[in-house]
Amino acid sequence: ITAGDALGLTAEGSGNVSKVNQLLDTELMGIMVGVALTDAVAGAICNVVTGRGVIVRINTTNGGGGDGLMASGVAGRLDTWVAHATDEKAARPCAVIVDDPTGVGLTKCLIL
Repeated sequence: ITAGDALGLTAEGSGNVSKVNQLLDTELMGIMVGVALTDAVAGAICNVVTGRGVIVRINTTNGGGGDGLMASGVAGRLDTWVAHATDEKAARPCAVIVDDPTGVGLTKCLIL
């Protein structure tokens, strides 16, 4: 996990244990639980920024100021949100870009 990665949860076994992982649009309907504050290796503690209305830098694949973001197919990166009127399991918007990014990478975003 790299600082700025969008994070999700993955169920671990049959108990009530979950692991934080880099968010992908295929896991738990792409629901973001927070953003990595620092780098972390597998099995180590990961510092996570959670909450709503928090402005952080998140790894993104593209987008411009005001665009909604959702989980993407690239681990830990958010992509421009696309509405899916017929797919109730589609990724939901989880953040909004608050400035105009200069390219792929860390982008200032507001967590929804």
